[in-house]
Amino acid sequence: MNTMYKQLMDSTGDLLYRVRIYDRNLEKSDEILQMDEAYTRMRLAFEAIDARQDNGMMERFAGKLQQMRTRLITMMEDLLHTA
Repeated sequence: MNTMYKQLMDSTGDLLYRVRIYDRNLEKSDEILQMDEAYTRMRLAFEAIDARQDNGMMERFAGKLQQMRTRLITMMEDLLHTA
């Protein structure tokens, strides 16, 4: 997997993990669970796409990951603001 895409996947997974930890009151647990499932599917798809070396599809997935990261950051801000 391209280093840039791998780093994006790994950092998004780490951010998802941290949001899950900071959601102590389970305020956003449903959304976190949905994002976790989507992330798992995306990770598997990324590995399959990497094997085919389809850069166009990789870029689309990277865009989706960036959208997920934006939402996770917003969720983290909300969780930390109320803490």
